[in-house]
This record gives sequence, C-alpha cells and structure tokens, in this order.
Amino acid sequence: MCAFTNAAKQFITWGMGSDVGLYIGHVGIGSGSGTASASDVTLLHERLRQPITGSPDFTTTQKVTFQGDFNSVQMSGIHLTEFGLFNVASGTTLTGSTWQRESFGSIVFDGTNEVQILSTLEVY
Repeated sequence: MCAFTNAAKQFITWGMGSDVGLYIGHVGIGSGSGTASASDVTLLHERLRQPITGSPDFTTTQKVTFQGDFNSVQMSGIHLTEFGLFNVASGTTLTGSTWQRESFGSIVFDGTNEVQILSTLEVY
C-alpha cells in the first residue's frame, strides 16, 4: 500500500495552481451536453476560454480555488451548460489539458448578466 503524506498532498496542490509546468491557468465556458471523456482536450461545445482572474487561492490546506469572471458582453446569448479548468489558452491535441469539466442544466444569458465561476480542487 502506498500513501501520500500531508506535505506531499500540499506540494501537489501548489503545483496545480503555481506558475510551474502545466499548471491550471485558464477557465472555459460552453454550451455542450454529453458524456465527458478522460481524453477530452476542450469542453464539448466550448464558447470562450480566458485566463483565470487573479491568483489561485491556497488559503485552505490541500485545496486550491480558481476564479473566472465573464462580463455581460461575453455572456450575451450564451446558454451556459458547462465550464472547465485548463492548463492551456486554447483547444489543443494535448491530452491532459482539461483538468476539470462540470456540466449542469442550461442557464441563458441575455446581455444583462455576468457570471463568476469559483472552482475548488482538493487533493486527498
């Protein structure tokens, strides 16, 4: 049996959001539906991807929180059904560039709403 120490878990957490290697640095939004796959490199119907807002938040041990802010102009007309975290600025053939994908029922934006996505990842 192999176990990670708490210190090792914290180092992995820092690696996900630190400016080293293939760190998470972008958040994407989309309007796709369907089953996600481990080989996905984009959202199923990605509409927009941009750098995370500010720096990742490491205030809770073994957790890192990423924030993405999208203004009303960006959100106008989007039927938001998915979002994700990525280590690259655009779709790529690099398997593993998608770190997280979440899907949910549709939220329709009419040009008067903004959205802020907060996503917390925890290393167990």
